[in-house]
Amino acid sequence: MSGTVAGGCTTKPPRKTAFTGKHKLTKGIEFKRVFKKPFVSTDPCFKVLVRPNHESNSRLGMAVSRQVDKKAVGRNRIKRVVRESFRHHNFFQKACLDIVILPRRETAMMSNQQLFQSLLGHWSRLEKRFEG
Repeated sequence: MSGTVAGGCTTKPPRKTAFTGKHKLTKGIEFKRVFKKPFVSTDPCFKVLVRPNHESNSRLGMAVSRQVDKKAVGRNRIKRVVRESFRHHNFFQKACLDIVILPRRETAMMSNQQLFQSLLGHWSRLEKRFEG
């Protein structure tokens, strides 16, 4: 969906911030580093572990076990909500943090809106803690 401006030039719509491979924690050693000495933020939905990194961007990792939801559909829904919330929060484009999200069992019964609100609270705490 590109538009045309005066002179026949086309403009592209603004690109969304993408959640790409460089934004993911993938290796066990990366997760272990975060688990070693994290800043912890907790609420009834999530436990969020955070540690500054030496990369050029923030990275997200999740550990959503079968104890949270027995069905893969439910676990995948939680992961989608977390990724989408992370992607939309602008603070992580400036900060350089490694973040591991651990959902609690109650998370499976909550709506997407409740999960987004919970994550927004965590992101606000992280922003206050790591701004600058």
